[in-house]
Amino acid sequence: MSIGTPLSAIEAQLQDVETALMATDPLTLEKAAQRLREAAFALSQALERSGGQGTWPEGTAARIQAIGTRLGLLREQLARVLALTERQAASLLPPVQGVTYGKAGSAPPAPGARIYRAPG
Repeated sequence: MSIGTPLSAIEAQLQDVETALMATDPLTLEKAAQRLREAAFALSQALERSGGQGTWPEGTAARIQAIGTRLGLLREQLARVLALTERQAASLLPPVQGVTYGKAGSAPPAPGARIYRAPG
């Protein structure tokens, strides 16, 4: 397999992830991200088999560099979406005060065990 095939696959998967991110559909984004990981793995294997940069077709290094740039931008977009999602979740679900049973030390400790009588 030539390097051009996995390069084209990863470029297509990058486009799919970007489209899914803009569509704000988490399931589609998850599937597209998985396919992107698989395409990246296939590209890394093809690059290992190619034997070095000197044997690559013309323009391959520039395409790989462009993919790296797109991945960096995609990572930044994902970080922005994560921050926005965290803010939205915080506005819907206010932060919890430490412990659900109340503040520690707010009531004086009981001197001992309490014994209750059964009614009747």
